[in-house]
Amino acid sequence: MVAREPPEGSRVRIRIQIGVLLLCLLAGGLGASSGPPREEPARGKFLIAGPEMRDPNFSETVVLLLEYDETGALGLIINWPTEMPADHVLPDVEGLAESPHQVFIGGPVQRGQITLLVQADEAPGDARHVFADIYFSGSGDLLRRLASETDSDKQFRLYLGFAGWGVGQLDAELARGGWRVLPGEAPIVFDPSPESVWSELVERSTVHWTDLRTPDSDPEDTTTGLDVPSP
Repeated sequence: MVAREPPEGSRVRIRIQIGVLLLCLLAGGLGASSGPPREEPARGKFLIAGPEMRDPNFSETVVLLLEYDETGALGLIINWPTEMPADHVLPDVEGLAESPHQVFIGGPVQRGQITLLVQADEAPGDARHVFADIYFSGSGDLLRRLASETDSDKQFRLYLGFAGWGVGQLDAELARGGWRVLPGEAPIVFDPSPESVWSELVERSTVHWTDLRTPDSDPEDTTTGLDVPSP
């Protein structure tokens, strides 16, 4: 008995089916070894400047994102402390001299304004929640209250200026590889050695490098509410 070959059309369908099966197997194998899912930018995430970051305003910085949506993004650099005591920057706020606080450079936008990061069990005043037990505010009244609470278990830090991105701008910078993204961690926000934070996180972020693809656009400034008095 002589075996009959299938018609040409059947052979083509068989080859297509085999090709599809091989592609599915290959995709499954690649997916299994692709590593952890990438982190997307969002409120409460860290932006870690890549080693190739050329902008001097952000070289070797770690930014905590306070806002991220379709209108842009807002954040604070958490690892650039200054030598300025807080009571020298805000001499009219009682209590800052008794409980010394460093002032940090929060970003290149509007360095005449101060933003607070507060660690507390519940929202202090009208402060806005960032993640976990971390809140932010630009309220002078809240700063005065925190400075006067000598027995409080709340921590706070002061930041001059902030980092701001307009519509699509941060996404474009991420797509170019300027930033990596990691989940925020409260102990890192209030690390007693902020100068060491970037080197630790940039190494950790290597396997989480985010690669978003969105168009670039012009930046837009946003503001907070606490002004630094003129010298």
